[in-house]
Amino acid sequence: MKPRSNGSDTPTVTRILVLDDEQEMLNNYQRLLRRAGHECLVTTEAARVEELLVEFRPELVITDLMMPDISGMEVLQRVHAWDPATPVILVTAYGSIENAVSAMKLHAADYLSKPFSMDELLQKVHEAVSRRMMERAQNSDAGPAMDEENSFQGIIGVSAVMRDVFDRVRKVARMDVNVLVTGESGTGKEAIARAIHRLSPRHKEIFVPIDCASLPENLLESELFGYTKGSFTGAHANKKGLLEFAHKGTLFLDEIGEIPLTLQVKLLRVLQERAFRRIGGREQVDVNIRVVAATNRDLAEEVRAGNFRSDLYYRLNVITLRLPPLRERPEDIILLAHHFLRAFAGDHRLAPMNLAPEAQDVLRHYAWPGNVRELQNAMEHAATLANGPIIRIEDLPGELQATALDTPGRRRDAHFFEEKERMVGDFEREYLINLLAENNFNISRAADAAGCHRRTLYRMIHRHQINLTTIQEERRAMRTCPLPDGPQAEHGS
Repeated sequence: MKPRSNGSDTPTVTRILVLDDEQEMLNNYQRLLRRAGHECLVTTEAARVEELLVEFRPELVITDLMMPDISGMEVLQRVHAWDPATPVILVTAYGSIENAVSAMKLHAADYLSKPFSMDELLQKVHEAVSRRMMERAQNSDAGPAMDEENSFQGIIGVSAVMRDVFDRVRKVARMDVNVLVTGESGTGKEAIARAIHRLSPRHKEIFVPIDCASLPENLLESELFGYTKGSFTGAHANKKGLLEFAHKGTLFLDEIGEIPLTLQVKLLRVLQERAFRRIGGREQVDVNIRVVAATNRDLAEEVRAGNFRSDLYYRLNVITLRLPPLRERPEDIILLAHHFLRAFAGDHRLAPMNLAPEAQDVLRHYAWPGNVRELQNAMEHAATLANGPIIRIEDLPGELQATALDTPGRRRDAHFFEEKERMVGDFEREYLINLLAENNFNISRAADAAGCHRRTLYRMIHRHQINLTTIQEERRAMRTCPLPDGPQAEHGS
């Protein structure tokens, strides 16, 4: 099968091979991945993986763990025998996390636990492809922009603030202390956590990441602590948790501010005693782990508000690493942009690409609310739409093109984007409240109506600080106390 092209023989999309024994799952993968702009080949014939690798030449493989003809672990081994650089995402049902973590020890790129949302799938795909692009760019003859002096553990930056971050990472990595990484979304907190692990004495052991925001409380608890047979309905056997799997390695707790207070108490005990009990278990399990946590929240403020335990905060916050937003490191913007263009061109076998001076000027003066992640997306967008090797303003995403309309008024541009972000946030919050009210505050029904996963809806509710109890009471009051007739009603007072 020949990959799609932009009119030449060079592919412009990511080719993804998906292996699963359920046709309905494959149909869902194909629909979601193609909608996201990827080229996708799906099959239930996992035993043909070598043949498909040669024919399709995928840049990413997604495989189910449990299949009748061949296991996902064997698929992983065959893919790496074909090309060790091709990332493999292993998909596992809840309760099979043990095998997924074992696969990561065999260098699987990542794993997904069923059920998962569209956002989770696309995020994992994006991260795996991005890491592959970065590795290939670093291993290629990429010119002075990729010289060692401009990067640190795969993280690009020459600005004074980033050099200070890199220096602190080197120092804290060799000391076995807990680290709290703070910064806005898209600043690269997981990349810093991985750098700490790679430079630490634990670098030969496993790095176990978990997104605390993507799992409901009961599932997050069982993922972290594991459980014993019979501890709840469906617990048919003993299962290890991620704390146990991270023994001797590093546990990365992303979005630590999202952990519920009840779980905060249990996590604190682990950090204090270096031991825990599985759910429903009596036996104490000793663990030797290093914890790196990350958050885009102000945890000190969360402590003052009573949403985060002060004792856990101080346990995690032995060392704090603050990652600056992209707007505070303008010297790195063009360097990063060229890096992403080089990686994209190399991974898709395109001719080298460059930025026109006026496009560079736009990048320098854009506010970058999504930080480095937004810059990477913008460069991939521009490289895909460009008619030649030069990226021009018209190739950039629309929000960046708007910046070019009045480059002398840069402060006004920043104000425009701040105002835009506020207005979009207000609209999203109002939409959520109305959506919930229309569905009688039933989260499942509201998620179905919005066409998203329940976890996505919970994250949005949390992000906009919507208190469901308060909103319900307000709506109830509106129904029981209608406005009186007359002039006041007409004016909505």
